[in-house]
Amino acid sequence: MTYNIALLDDHRVVLESFANLLATFDRFRVIGTAFDPASLFNILEQEPTDVLITDLLMPTGNGTELIPMVKSRYPNLAVLVLSGSYDPVLVQQAMQAGANGYITKTADKAELFDAMLAVAAGRRYIDSRVFSVNETVLNPPVSNPLTDRETEIAGLILDEHSSMEIASRLFISFNTVETHRKRIYQKLGVTTSLGLMKYLLKRGYLKA
Repeated sequence: MTYNIALLDDHRVVLESFANLLATFDRFRVIGTAFDPASLFNILEQEPTDVLITDLLMPTGNGTELIPMVKSRYPNLAVLVLSGSYDPVLVQQAMQAGANGYITKTADKAELFDAMLAVAAGRRYIDSRVFSVNETVLNPPVSNPLTDRETEIAGLILDEHSSMEIASRLFISFNTVETHRKRIYQKLGVTTSLGLMKYLLKRGYLKA
């Protein structure tokens, strides 16, 4: 299968070099190169496109603002960000904006082609040089699934208080504490206090 590719970068030399590189692989067909959002949309209107490869920081437009616009008009279009930045905050912003992948400009040809094939096939791709960073950069903490009382009891569990001690401290019965403990573990998908600690740390509810 051959994939139609559109390129967006504010440096024309980069666009030409990139288009020439992609021409060496018969699974990609560059249907157009754009240096600003207006010229990009002209390309996308002309012919069905499978993958858009775009820089993120451009004087002609912010990629984190452009990506949602592209996605709203072409929901089946995969967007791969090709950027010189390793900043995990920018990666997070790009992925939250709707990008399907992020790869740095230091990637070699094989990595770039792998990334393009991955997003074209509907998978997510993140450059490994960026995501030696904690995976929560891509998956920021969601709202705490625990109730206020469950959160209070979880904190006491992490402080290594027994169920009997928690019951005495909160003026509730031992069985009530055990019921809360069971619900906490079920909600978070953990089975031990260590698992509870790891869950809360990973999602940013606790600081290491």
